[in-house]
Amino acid sequence: MTPVILFWYGLVVSFLVGACIGSFLNVVIYRLPLEMSLSHPPSRCGSCETPIRFYDNIPILSWFILGGKCRTCKSGYSFRYAAMEIFTGLIAAGLWWKHTHPLLDGYDIPIWPVAALVALRFLFFVILIAITAIDLEHLIIPHELTFPGMALGLASPWILKAGFGEGYQTFFWPPVTPMISIIGWLVGGLFIILIIQLYFSVRNVQGMGGGDVTLMAMLGAWLGWPALIFILFAASMQGLIAAGLAYLIKPNFLRNIDEVFAEDDEDEEDNGPPKETDKDSETEEDDGGFGMAAIPFGPFLALAGAEFMLFGHLLPPEINMVLLYL
Repeated sequence: MTPVILFWYGLVVSFLVGACIGSFLNVVIYRLPLEMSLSHPPSRCGSCETPIRFYDNIPILSWFILGGKCRTCKSGYSFRYAAMEIFTGLIAAGLWWKHTHPLLDGYDIPIWPVAALVALRFLFFVILIAITAIDLEHLIIPHELTFPGMALGLASPWILKAGFGEGYQTFFWPPVTPMISIIGWLVGGLFIILIIQLYFSVRNVQGMGGGDVTLMAMLGAWLGWPALIFILFAASMQGLIAAGLAYLIKPNFLRNIDEVFAEDDEDEEDNGPPKETDKDSETEEDDGGFGMAAIPFGPFLALAGAEFMLFGHLLPPEINMVLLYL
């Protein structure tokens, strides 16, 4: 198989595999926050409870063939299911193109180590997508996603070192070594814990949850500790812009922070410092306005992490902190 044919073959396979993973990701996003089994019962129509036949569960195609409707009861299925499959397929294909496009010029590259790199980074993005979707809808970040993500992030440098040999990190961005990954994992989680405690001491209200701690630790494990500065700054700026736009367009979209953490007091996903319940201790800002709006920070951390992974090498050295990796 020539390098050019190998490139196009891998691109198609990557898209198809990514679309299949996207189909499963739809299940994860729906069931995991509800503490439902991911494997049982099999997929079924939400209206008539009819199990979905295997030939009606083909990623992307089935939605269009059925016109976005159940074959039995004709109730509509949201396009977001097909959109998720298309999106994850494009991500997988994009990662394959990013790391194997030298094949188009006839270069010989170590295809199996590169395929492992693509697979690892695709899993990174899949986890970020699931976290983003769940946090936007439920305002929680499940540890069932961040813990495996941390393990994969810590293992990734060792896997790449085994596949490419010493000095592997000079060929990829970000150039994360095992030690930089471990430090990033520790510093990322501890820094968010520090922010939580400082915010609580100043505002006397919980501002972030335990899921943000494990997500930041996961990002540190994958991207290394020098990336944390960019991630925090980019996530904060993008979060503020999005929150401001949401408040201007649809104020009721943002929920009061007291309501959110009152619901999650006994939730294992977002444990944090206990909240003061004495009304006399509340500040004048505790009136349900924008200052007390609950804004999910996880999606913006995930977005900043994805941006750093994909485009960090294009940033000036003063921003991507490339010298700290060396």
